[in-house]
Amino acid sequence: MILMLMSMLLAWSPFAQEAKDIDFDIRAKENLLMGKGATTVREYYDVVITKQPTSGVLIKLPYTRKGGKFSFDLHHRVAMTEDFGPPAEVTTVVNVLNGGGTSVGTYTIVDQVSTGDKFEETINKSSSAEIDKFITPLSRKTITLDIRPGPQSISIVGQMLIIARGAATTRIDTPGTRIAVVSNFKFQESPVGTPLR
Repeated sequence: MILMLMSMLLAWSPFAQEAKDIDFDIRAKENLLMGKGATTVREYYDVVITKQPTSGVLIKLPYTRKGGKFSFDLHHRVAMTEDFGPPAEVTTVVNVLNGGGTSVGTYTIVDQVSTGDKFEETINKSSSAEIDKFITPLSRKTITLDIRPGPQSISIVGQMLIIARGAATTRIDTPGTRIAVVSNFKFQESPVGTPLR
């Protein structure tokens, strides 16, 4: 009798579901596409310094009743020329804006970069310009955002880049300058129900 009652209660209660990736729309301008990974075929986008959501890496998220989690990988954007010079500490700062231009978070990645450093995969570049052949993403930091229920857009924009070599420090915060790279975008809707333990 108790077994029957338990099976009826389980049948009436909502089943726990695992979070799953759902589609979203990347609406970044075509000229921001740095290229695609030779191994993963992931798209890599340049991030420019701007306060305008439409000028950043703009992403339209689907309507969700439960909200979810959006994540992406943040990388430095470095010109690894033969005369890169002594090791440098590179600090890259980006901002995530909502569709109205309000900041929902500022994110920083800091690393030591030395001559000869390479990224984990080759990028098949969109541009064939001579200067772009030296540009590469470096390092990786995964950023995860809590997304509220309902429809919304977010935009990843640059804030500043700081390069320190010994006593010399260069700060770049000029609008329109490309300072970072983002990739590996994922959006998961929050699961329904409570996981059984």
